[in-house]
Amino acid sequence: MRVLHAASFYGTAAGGFVPLIAALARRLNARGDEIALIAPHVDGATWHAAARGAGVELHLVGGAGAAAQFAKAWKPEITQVHFFGWEGRLTRALWTSRTRLLWHVHSTVTSRPHGRVSLTPRSIAKYRLLGARVERFIAVSNAIGAELIAQGAPRSRVTVVRNVVDPHRFRPPAAEERLAARAALGLGDRPTVLFFGRHPQIKGADVLARALAQLDRPTVVTVATPAETRAELARHADVHALEHVDDVVPLLWAADALAMPSRAEGFGLVLLEATLTGLPVAASDLPALREAAGAQAAVHFAAVGDAGALAAALRTALAANPPRRGPEAAGDPLDDWAAAILALYDRPAR
Repeated sequence: MRVLHAASFYGTAAGGFVPLIAALARRLNARGDEIALIAPHVDGATWHAAARGAGVELHLVGGAGAAAQFAKAWKPEITQVHFFGWEGRLTRALWTSRTRLLWHVHSTVTSRPHGRVSLTPRSIAKYRLLGARVERFIAVSNAIGAELIAQGAPRSRVTVVRNVVDPHRFRPPAAEERLAARAALGLGDRPTVLFFGRHPQIKGADVLARALAQLDRPTVVTVATPAETRAELARHADVHALEHVDDVVPLLWAADALAMPSRAEGFGLVLLEATLTGLPVAASDLPALREAAGAQAAVHFAAVGDAGALAAALRTALAANPPRRGPEAAGDPLDDWAAAILALYDRPAR
């Protein structure tokens, strides 16, 4: 079987996406199947060797048009399109082919500022007309699955396969590992809050700034956060700014709490990663984040946009650290994820 994955993935590091594809590649290669991945060329990307090492035939292209052209030429039996941006061109390019087409949906309109879930002419055109060629819509959470259905995707073709991470990599630090992680960042003894703020409006940077004003000037480690946002946070905290990181594990080990005052989330992968390392979290009370948290007691929720509630959640989270304990690692979630995707491949085509 020839399986093609196409992903408008612009990350320079592997993130949560590449380990999933690598786990699937190992399963496919073990049974004699082929897997290729089309992704955009991104300067400074560090994950290519890991993908190829797992048995992925990796092809880097300039955009959606080149991805569609490659997909037609490769003649896959299954095509799985991740994220948004390329799904239209690829679906139209493969419309008359024999490939079985799957859209792997990692977010919907509510992952953007002021997103609203509703049935509109645009969503009908996407999920019912263009989506008529799609065999299955794979949602990364129940929340995303419900949003897809609300926007017009046929309920019978929506399947939830939750994102997972490697619990043997995302684990609580030993005492010396935590000390080394803090020393590498030059952190002193002040409580430290970790914040990923690439999209400040979506990630609630303004809510965090107002919440910090109610705390005793902690340190905030920001990742990929714009300069103007960092300046606002610096009015109420000592900011340690990182433009990007190849490995988030040392940051999770070094911090005392993770702040996720998001206005929207598709899944909340970093929340899951944090809980596995034992890092307490103060997060917006969103369905996707509730789902990612599961029964973890170290996740403290605040009403969306409520800076006072976020400040209270951060106080509770910061008071819980240390000691740190994560959930017990059981089995191999990455391999279980790959098995769930293979089960979809092995179903009879509709």
